[in-house]
Amino acid sequence: MASKQGVNAVLTKSLRRLFKRVRGVVSGPLLHIATLMGMTQPSSRIEGLDGLRAVAVMTVLVSHIFIAVPGVLQYSIFRTLARGGFLGVNIFFVMSGFLITSRLLQDKESDGKINWRKFYVHRALRIFPAVAVFLVAHYFYAVRNDFPLSGTAANEFAMTKATFLQYANYAVYKNPMTQFVDNVSLWSLSIEGQFYIAVPILILVLFRKNRHHYWPIGVILLSIGILAVQRGLVYNDLGWFATYIRTDTRIESLIIGMLGAVLMIKTNVVKPVFLRYASFPAVIVVVLIVLYGRADGSFMWFGGMTLFDVACLVIVLALAQKAFFASSILCWKPIAWVGVISYGLYIWQIPVFRIIQRHGETLSNTERFALAMSVTFLLSAASWYVIERPAMRSQWAHRLAGTYRSKAQ
Repeated sequence: MASKQGVNAVLTKSLRRLFKRVRGVVSGPLLHIATLMGMTQPSSRIEGLDGLRAVAVMTVLVSHIFIAVPGVLQYSIFRTLARGGFLGVNIFFVMSGFLITSRLLQDKESDGKINWRKFYVHRALRIFPAVAVFLVAHYFYAVRNDFPLSGTAANEFAMTKATFLQYANYAVYKNPMTQFVDNVSLWSLSIEGQFYIAVPILILVLFRKNRHHYWPIGVILLSIGILAVQRGLVYNDLGWFATYIRTDTRIESLIIGMLGAVLMIKTNVVKPVFLRYASFPAVIVVVLIVLYGRADGSFMWFGGMTLFDVACLVIVLALAQKAFFASSILCWKPIAWVGVISYGLYIWQIPVFRIIQRHGETLSNTERFALAMSVTFLLSAASWYVIERPAMRSQWAHRLAGTYRSKAQ
């Protein structure tokens, strides 16, 4: 009996040792795979990204507030942001390039193909309903107030056509301070729209079957270099405004965001540890360039903008990898909410400020400021809750995209 118990004890110990060894052999690779999947599959909702959108849109908004409230220019921070606040658009560009490319690559990996219909319908429903309402509202304002002076409905139709056909940046370039002065911010929507048209094709071409991932990365890096050089040449030949608004001089920001998505999803070179340490100097770079950069200065167009975009990409990647040192600040609900309504804030801010500039001469600076901010935020919140979110969530939207599933299914 004792010998039988001894044999059982030996067998039990042997089985335990074997189990530990097998678990060690299997769990190591499984743990690595799980970690890699967590690194390379960014969720549809990255924590802190709405907060970063809030930073971007408020940088733009504060840079334009002097239009409605000229008195703010007596304060140095407003004078500074009036020069460098345009870089908030770059933050949006980098984020858009990263997110759109991430979604396309994930769809291609999971389904083996790009769902063109779903992609373009989702993009159209995200952009056009809110901007269509804005353009209709501005049309009635223009007709009612004879704006611009001796203007006609054709002026409004010209901007509507340019916005929906995705060439508003060139329309604004030709008429920056005439009939398009209220709608000038729509230029950036067209550059994003042009990128949305091209990026699925680029993904399809660059990431064909059995192709090494570093070849497409080399192509993207080469494109960024060429576009950076092109930007400097345009600045020398045509000046800062052409460089500021043309597609070939601004789309680099979106491509830098695209590069970040490719590096994170297709390679293992993006390390959370590196991002945790790199994100702080990246924030310093972003802040310094916003404070000291100027759209009419050569630094921005000869490498400064590329440096700024790369710093923004580091921040976006750090958020995606949950490695950003200040993510708790960006996740604070009031800040995140501003990011949620940031699209409305972006398209409504300049027209609201211009209208107050024209019709608020009798108001004090304090009254103008309060009116400008409250009206802009109210219109933007209404745009999100009444137009944007319902449009994206509707059954009609899902049917149009081919993603609708009935309850019976």
